[in-house]
Amino acid sequence: MNPKLFSYLVVCGLSLCAVPAMASSNSGATAWVSSNHIQVINIESGEVLSRLPLREFIHEMQFTGAGDRLYVATSQALRVVDPEQMAFTAVLSKRRAKAVAVSSDGEHVFALHPGDPKLSQEARVAGTPLPLATLSHYSTATMTEVRSWQVPAMSFDVAISPTGERVFVLDPTAGQVQIYSSQGALLEKVSVTPVDEAGRPQQGMFGWMAVSPDGSSIVFPVTMAAGAVLAEVDLLPSATAKRVTLEPLQANGRIQGLAWNGAGNEVLITAVGGVCSYKQGSPQKWTPHAVNYVDIEPVPASVDSVAVAPVFSERNKSGGVSVISAKGEVLRSIELPDMSPFFVAVRP
Repeated sequence: MNPKLFSYLVVCGLSLCAVPAMASSNSGATAWVSSNHIQVINIESGEVLSRLPLREFIHEMQFTGAGDRLYVATSQALRVVDPEQMAFTAVLSKRRAKAVAVSSDGEHVFALHPGDPKLSQEARVAGTPLPLATLSHYSTATMTEVRSWQVPAMSFDVAISPTGERVFVLDPTAGQVQIYSSQGALLEKVSVTPVDEAGRPQQGMFGWMAVSPDGSSIVFPVTMAAGAVLAEVDLLPSATAKRVTLEPLQANGRIQGLAWNGAGNEVLITAVGGVCSYKQGSPQKWTPHAVNYVDIEPVPASVDSVAVAPVFSERNKSGGVSVISAKGEVLRSIELPDMSPFFVAVRP
């Protein structure tokens, strides 16, 4: 979600002059935005503080809970950034990485490594099953791989429970979330998408997972032929609770990015044409935008969030970053004439 790579580029002449800032508490916070390199931006001032060259496409980034390391999954490797140095300082794995998840204490990293690209292409040509992907567990203390196990070939994303005891793998082909112990034991397969009469799961475009801060559920978007839904998997099931909820999303286009807000009580969603702050049981609050925001993250200790768009102005061939209020309004925008960002991580 790769969904973020298939952005609906909006042709617009958006004025990027700074909007008078509303009161917020994000002074000094930095947004790390990426495509085939990383730029570091002061959220309050809009100043570009640093550029980290790479020339590898970045599939996902995640900070440790303390914000002392940034782990970056790329088309070539699993890399480590020291935020104080604002530089790549280590390689955790030389295998290409599709997704990465970091435990809240920063001691464990789980990365999703796709099957060998040459063997995958040969399998596609021959019409045979793709080679399985690998989920690897790394120790940040020793900077080594602790263990690994195979997961479905088209596994898309990985996430960790707040306690670090369970690991979640999203398998769009089967329409499932697979739940593992941190030691690699398969605990459960939870089917999410509806199935047809032959028992085949309905196909759709899956987005990245987000585990609720209290560990009670996982949410992720799915865009199917009938429309987009927010899938929620209850991680604390009871005899009376519904395990999987599919909430229709009132969006006109494909869902792009998703994250829990800073308070952990609402889900921030970006779609082609707008952004939404969603709380179960409450009306969806969609705010239309001309720009297609493809990723969003909350700002620590603030009600604001940061969203990125690969195209802010087609005329300028620029991407950009916007600070979004709790009401979905753009507080200010920073145009990036030398970048088309697809992902953002905000340093805690």
